[in-house]
Amino acid sequence: MGIRSDSKQNTHELILKKTALLLDKKGFLNVSSKEIAKECNISQGSIFLHFKTKENLLNTILLSNITSFENSLKNSLLPKLKSDLFLKKYLDLLIQNEAFLSRAYMDLPYLPETLSKNINNLETTTKNLFFENIRKNQNKKFSIVDSFISIDAFFSQIQKNLLEKDIYKQSNSIIRQRRGKIIKLYRILFE
Repeated sequence: MGIRSDSKQNTHELILKKTALLLDKKGFLNVSSKEIAKECNISQGSIFLHFKTKENLLNTILLSNITSFENSLKNSLLPKLKSDLFLKKYLDLLIQNEAFLSRAYMDLPYLPETLSKNINNLETTTKNLFFENIRKNQNKKFSIVDSFISIDAFFSQIQKNLLEKDIYKQSNSIIRQRRGKIIKLYRILFE
């Protein structure tokens, strides 16, 4: 690779990194290309050279986060795990990805349709992983319908918690703060 292509790749990565931080702090609608350029110490034209539009840039970041979280879920939440370990791993993944998930749910009504569908698909994937785990580990018999009603109730509470996160700080994890209540709800619904 030449110096020019290295520099172009570095600028591309810098734009992605700085924009991701701005996106977490301000949301999809409130990030401007002017702010991104200022944060990266580049011209606005450089952003458009790399991504064509601000929306393409934001979509790239959000889609990357969705894909990464979905892969983490599929690799960590194995249906055969004991339900306590399964829930612990899920909560740990939520805490690790809380800033992104919280922002995604807050901005969901304003996201382009493709990203909204990807977030909804992510939620469906997660619910299916929970269903498979419950089916393998359930102590009491649930019908399929009752299982999904309980799973929907559980995820409604997770989403409610993520929507209540108002300050972007890893140390201010709302899931960590409410972990005990989430575990209690899980046991009430599924054990």
